[in-house]
This record gives sequence, structure tokens and C-alpha cells, in this order.
Amino acid sequence: MGSIRSFGTGLISACMALAMSLQAARPPRSWKALEDRKASIGKIEVEIGDVFDLSRHDENIWIGRMANRLHASTRETVIRRVLLFTEGEPVRERRIYETERLLRGLPFVKDAHIDPVVQPDGTVVARVRVRDAWTTQVNAGYSQVGGQKSLNFSIDEKNFMGAGKSVAYDYAKDHERSTWGFSYGDPQLFGSRWTLGAHAQYLSDGFVRSLQLQRPFFALDTPWSTGVAMSQKRTSLYLYDQGVQVFQAPFIQDEVRMSGAMTLRESGNRVWRGGLLLKRQDTTYGPITQTGLPGPLPPPTLSNRRLRGLALTLSTQEDAFESFQDLQGMDTPEDYNLAWTGEMELGTYSRSWGSSMTAPFFRIQAGKGWSSSSEDLRLLTVSWDGRKPATGLEDSHLALSLVQYHKLTPNQILATLAAVDVARRPDPERWYYLGGDQGMRGFPNQLHPGDARWLASLDYRLLTEQRWWGIVRLGYSAFVDLGSVRRMDGQGWSRTYSDVGVGLRLGNLKSSAGRVILLSVAVPLNRESYQARYQVSVGNALRF
Repeated sequence: MGSIRSFGTGLISACMALAMSLQAARPPRSWKALEDRKASIGKIEVEIGDVFDLSRHDENIWIGRMANRLHASTRETVIRRVLLFTEGEPVRERRIYETERLLRGLPFVKDAHIDPVVQPDGTVVARVRVRDAWTTQVNAGYSQVGGQKSLNFSIDEKNFMGAGKSVAYDYAKDHERSTWGFSYGDPQLFGSRWTLGAHAQYLSDGFVRSLQLQRPFFALDTPWSTGVAMSQKRTSLYLYDQGVQVFQAPFIQDEVRMSGAMTLRESGNRVWRGGLLLKRQDTTYGPITQTGLPGPLPPPTLSNRRLRGLALTLSTQEDAFESFQDLQGMDTPEDYNLAWTGEMELGTYSRSWGSSMTAPFFRIQAGKGWSSSSEDLRLLTVSWDGRKPATGLEDSHLALSLVQYHKLTPNQILATLAAVDVARRPDPERWYYLGGDQGMRGFPNQLHPGDARWLASLDYRLLTEQRWWGIVRLGYSAFVDLGSVRRMDGQGWSRTYSDVGVGLRLGNLKSSAGRVILLSVAVPLNRESYQARYQVSVGNALRF
């Protein structure tokens, strides 16, 4: 009898163990389901993967093993400081996915996912899985764009000693000046939510220094933010026409911005914020000198300014992010907000505060995204800023851009850009230009200055499955650019310039943003007599 009872007890225990093992082996529940049943997070586990995944055959090579040994892995405390949830609190799906986006936005993180693991006793473990990016960038290059030559060298470490700090040194020389400088960035100052950014650049004709200390709205429901930003410029203002420098003047500008804001209302996934902004800007020009041959462009009037003002700020944001892949970068999730977002500041500069003028000022910005599937995305951005002294609206800039991505196949993307910029009495340092750096890849830089312009580009992008050493992915592109500018010399709108070209797209698969290096050759279809028959460009500045 005793043996039968023992057998039955053992059978029951075995069945319970089997049931528990089956329960543990079940696929993780979704965060939404866990939130609906009011589950709590019992434990947080952080897993930080190396830059190269040696469990993959194509990455378990000598260069991958050496890179992992040389790379300083991100410290677990750095990742934990980013999390918007803690052990013991109820599951909130929005906080989970918002944390994923924050982690993916870090310059030293390649990818991040947070998965729920339900234990046999019903408790939930939040498993935070992060893949480190390769963060030491040594860049050396030479380029010739728009007939102008430049060279550069830089060392940039975005995760110094695994602590999440960034340090950089850069040197560059181009047709305007030679520069060298240092920068430092800390997204978690003294382990807090405060951020610090500092930059010092020394030029052959002056220097540029900046410092920013801020506690931002790091999450949708962050109750308040504050910050201060300061900058100093001692340099030269260069003005161009027909791709060559025609005027030069000493340029000094000092600026201070102090801001504070708080959440006014939160409804569902949308938040409204309001605050105050204190602005101070001093701008001084030296005597203007004509450095080029006389042409149709008259010398501008340079008026020194001293601006002091206070503004009210209002902003709104909704959490409606969706993830896409291979639109701008390669093999990296790209997060875009599909809801309306907006920012506004309204204030006035006052003589009683020490300004050289009494003038209301404003800045308005709005954005929206649309998508019907993971193969299609449209992004609209609109902004308008300026000031209005007694003499009328000045330094006013209205900008509108629409970008669309459409995947013809998983590896073929059609990307289009349409942009319009209109200014009224712009300050000389904010003139518009049309040319190579401004999107017309077959033309010289600074082809013509103007107070209005339009640009359109069409890119066909083909991604191949060629990946070298798990580091670089090969792609190709073919493009067309169109554009025109309303010239500052009073001759009205220029003709519509156009170019066509082809290029290589080399995706850096181990960078945090899937950075793409572009090598392109563009041919102008209606070139000016003074420009080359084709333009070669090399760089990693993605316009869209």
C-alpha cells in the first residue's frame, strides 16, 4: 500500500514538474496582454551583446574576434539609467516601447529589444537585450564637391571606456579655412538625467565655442525640463555667387538661451507642454571686403544687432512611433513618429531689456508622418521663424519639406524629396544657396545666393546582399536633382537647374544608425560655362 502511495505521489510530482516546464517554455506573452491583466515587473535582466555576434558564422572571423576584444562593452549601469520602468511597478506597454526607442537612439547602441518572460509562478521578468555598436570612428578623407577641395581627419569615440560619454578630435581644411577642435558629450551627467555637451573649435580666422546643459523631456510623461545653452563665434562671414567667394566680413556672434517647461496636460498618448524662454544674442559685423571680381551681386547691408527677449513656449507630442528598416540606413531599425507634433515660441525683444530694437519674434514648427505599411512612409515638416521690428518682417524663414519612401521590393527603395524655402529680408549669414552642398549634386557649392528656392530629388536605391566581414553592405543608387533659386542680385528666379547621377552606398553595419557612406558622380544637364562637366562627391551626410 505504501509503495502504491509513493508511486502516486511521484507521478503527481512528475506531472507538476512537466506542467511547470511546459509553462516556462511557452512563448513570451505580449506586453499589452500583461498590462491588461495588471501584471507587475518582478525583475529586470540586462544582456549586453558584443559588437560582433560570434554565434553567427559570418561574424565569427578574425576581425570580429579582435574587434570584440578591443571594444569596451557598455556598462550595465549606463543601460539601466535609460530605463523608464523599475522592478515592482505595473507593466505599461508604452513605457516599454518608449524605452526601446531611447536605447536605439543612443550613439553606442546598435539595436535594443525588451521582451517579457513569464515565470512559472506568474511573475514577469523584463529582459533588456542590447547590442553594442562599434563606437570608435577614425575618419580621413579627401573630397572635391562643386569644384572645391577639402580634406579632413577625425577621431570620435562615442562610448568612452563603456561609460556612454563621447569624446572627439577633428581637423579639416577647405576653401574657406582650416579648423581643429575638441568636443565632449555626456548623456547621463553624474549618473542623472541631465545632459552636457561642450565643443571648442579653433579656426584659421577665429573660433567657435559652445556649451549646453539640459534636463530634457526624456519621456512622454516627463513632468518638467530646463536647460541653458551658450555659444560664441569669432570668425569670418563669406558670401558667394557663381560658386566663388565675392565678399568677406569679420563676424562675431554671442548667444545665450535659458529655458524651462512643464507638462500642462496629458491625454492618452498625447502630451501638451508649456514654458518660458529667455534669449540673448549679440551680432557684430566688421567692414565688408570684396574678394572676388565685380559681378551682379551688390554688397549687402550689415547691421549690428543686440537682441534681448522673453518668450512663451508651447509644444505637443503624441506617441505614435513605428519602426522601419533600410529607408535611410542599412540593417538598422529606424523609428518615425506618425502623429502630428508641434512646437511654438512667441515673444518680444525689448529696448527696456537692452535690445537695439523692439520687435516681436516667433518660431513655429510642425511635423507629421503617414504610412500604410512597412513598405511606405511619408514625412512632412513645416517651420516658420522671424522677427518684426517697426520696419517690417525681417529674417523670416518659411520652410516646407516632404519626403516619401516606397519599397518596390525589399531591396529596392524609391526615395523622393520636395522642399521649398522662402525668406524675407534674411540676415546675410542665413542666405539660401543653390548648389552641391544644398542638394544639387551636379553643380558647384553656392551656385547662387537667394531669398527663396525650391528643390526636388528622386533616388532609386538598390541594396545588395553583399556584406563584407559583417561590417559593410553594398548598395547602388541612381538619382535626379532639380532646383531653382530667387537670386539676391535682383534678377528674379534662376533657370531650373537639373542633374543626373549614379553612386555607391556603403552601409556601416556596426554603427548605431546604420550610417551610409555615399560615393557619387553627377552630371549637370544645363551647366554654366564656368563649371565642370561632372562633380564627384564623397561623404556620409544623408539629406533624406
